Amino acid sequence: MARFTIVQEAREAPAESELGLVSPKKLLLILRRRAWPVGLTMIAVLILAAGAYFVADRQYVATGTIALDRQADPLVDTNPQAKPLTTDSPSVETEVQVIKSPSTAGAVVDALKLAKARGYGIAEDAPAGTAPSRDRAIRAVQHGLVADRSGTSYAISVGFAAADPALAASVVNSAMNAYTGGQKSSAAAQLSHDIGMLADRLKLVRVDLLKADKAVAQYRAGTGLIDLANNSDAANQAMESLNTQLAQARADEAAAQSKANSGDSLVSVTGSSTVSALRAQQSKLLAQKADLQQRYNDQFPALVRLNDQLNAVNQQLAAEEARVRAGVAAQAKVARDRAASLRNSVNREQGKLMSANAASVHLAELERNADSAKTLYASLLDQYKQKLAAQGTEQSKAYVIAYAAPPTSPDSPKSLAYLIGGVLAAIVAGVVVALVLDNMESGLLNQSALEQKLRIPALAAIPDIRTVKDIPLKRPTPGRIAEYLLEHPTGAFAEAFRSLRTSLKLDEAGARGKSLAITSAVADEGKTATSICLAQSAALAGKRVLLIDCDLRHHACTDLFAPDPPTGLVEVLEGRTPLDQAVVKDVGSGLSVLPTTASAQRPIDLITSPAMRSLLARLANSYDLVILETPPVLPVAEARALTAMADSTLLIARWRTTPAAAVKKAIGLLNRAGANITGAVLTRVSLSWTALGSLGDDVYYYRDYANEPRRGSAKAA
Repeated sequence: MARFTIVQEAREAPAESELGLVSPKKLLLILRRRAWPVGLTMIAVLILAAGAYFVADRQYVATGTIALDRQADPLVDTNPQAKPLTTDSPSVETEVQVIKSPSTAGAVVDALKLAKARGYGIAEDAPAGTAPSRDRAIRAVQHGLVADRSGTSYAISVGFAAADPALAASVVNSAMNAYTGGQKSSAAAQLSHDIGMLADRLKLVRVDLLKADKAVAQYRAGTGLIDLANNSDAANQAMESLNTQLAQARADEAAAQSKANSGDSLVSVTGSSTVSALRAQQSKLLAQKADLQQRYNDQFPALVRLNDQLNAVNQQLAAEEARVRAGVAAQAKVARDRAASLRNSVNREQGKLMSANAASVHLAELERNADSAKTLYASLLDQYKQKLAAQGTEQSKAYVIAYAAPPTSPDSPKSLAYLIGGVLAAIVAGVVVALVLDNMESGLLNQSALEQKLRIPALAAIPDIRTVKDIPLKRPTPGRIAEYLLEHPTGAFAEAFRSLRTSLKLDEAGARGKSLAITSAVADEGKTATSICLAQSAALAGKRVLLIDCDLRHHACTDLFAPDPPTGLVEVLEGRTPLDQAVVKDVGSGLSVLPTTASAQRPIDLITSPAMRSLLARLANSYDLVILETPPVLPVAEARALTAMADSTLLIARWRTTPAAAVKKAIGLLNRAGANITGAVLTRVSLSWTALGSLGDDVYYYRDYANEPRRGSAKAA
């Protein structure tokens, strides 16, 4: 058997609803759809804004002005070397904060006795006899007191809002007086505080000065340092003389040590004549010995005598050299001892000089401490005298330019602000209500929403007959709906089914044997009416159509076309009745209907048996279209088996009523059962729902076309 095929345009980009965006066009459509709740919400908000304006308390604002001195000029300058500071922007802003400080508010509360006034020290809703609170009054005044710099000038505007205009002016004037008077009092208090601190500091510094002078005197007496400058020259000269003597002694020591270490050259070093004579005699004897040894042997008498003489001379020479060395060593020792003595003397003098220098350093430190104490004491004493001279000459850095006068007209509430705020609040509230209602909508609003949420084609939107203009049907039932279709073949309702036939390609030439199961997720979706009207519309178009009532529990189609039939679908499936005897004809449309009865014991199991599949195969040769009106999918299991037997399945969803989640669940069950879901149809769509796109362009624009005058009329001409 051929399957229905629906060509759906591919979406290259996700829809706005999938992205979570609301375009201006979509927002306008939502507002149009929710016109009544949006309008009522806006009216309610405007009424509330008007009520708030009329019940709001009238507030009067009084304003005064203070100016700051750009350069203070004190009567007595306590610091002649320091230049007065020029008033700059940060200092002006600082004074603004001083005016709004709790101290200024406290002075105002005390001056005007606001601690006992209702609305300030006593709350408005407080019962009689409530104890006043100064802190509450200070907070109230501080909250209402306003101080702002006037442009870039050195003037400060002070304002206060109150229900009583006279009180508002009094608060402003008291605040300005408290600020200017407080500056003078603060300056006097600061000066008295400085004088007290200087007096205390002078006492401490004087004690430190006396201690420093006493320490210098005691150290001089203990170390004997009377005149360090005179004694230092003599000590340096003595040290220089000792260093010279030490250098000479070190030279003598080195010379003596050199003589002692001279060895064979001792005679030349010392200049001894005895050693020289003995060495000359030794040399002569050695020459004679050498001459005799060349001619005689060692036993020659003359040679023996010559050896004896040579030995005697050698002994004398050794004795004389030993004596000379002993003398030279003695001289070297004397030189070393003298050098060591001089070094000791230098070290002693150097130690004395270092001790004297250390003592002088400590003395200098004590003297510097004493000088610092004297300088600090003198400086503090000068400041103390200057502060005493300036006491009583304090001045304020600000003066009042203009005192506040009681205002004659209230400053708030402002009608324009309430009007603009009310309109804006009404618009925002209306948009919020529309978006909330739209987001709370669990049903399907239009064909685009159906395709986006269910991912199946939206084939048509069936209008609600009750909302058809000029020819509505107030109490529609399946039977009356079928009659309406026959009576108004050119209306929007009939055109919706023609559009559905086109989407299903039922009017194609040569299309035969197509079986279509019509079902819904839940009951009361318009499934029966859709099945009947689609079957009638196809029959009126010349098609051989058979409508089979497969809903054995409710059998609404049977009740309409053949109430209490003697035989029907169950009997045909059981083989007890031929098909042509069980089928009934609708005279008005030519539609064939196979009703159902409940005579069998197991009718529900029978319609899902192979016999049903065999019946559909036989009907394909006899009819152009076979429509199966099945039970809803979610509550009834056999609906899934019936849809799997049909060539295609059409899913019915009621506009704005059927939850999208329920339809998605039904689609999942049908897919698992093997059903071929051709698409979905929205039923009972209100034509009074003014947003374009709710119905689908085919039905919406056909409604306008159907209302056009006939050709040849005066308007058409």
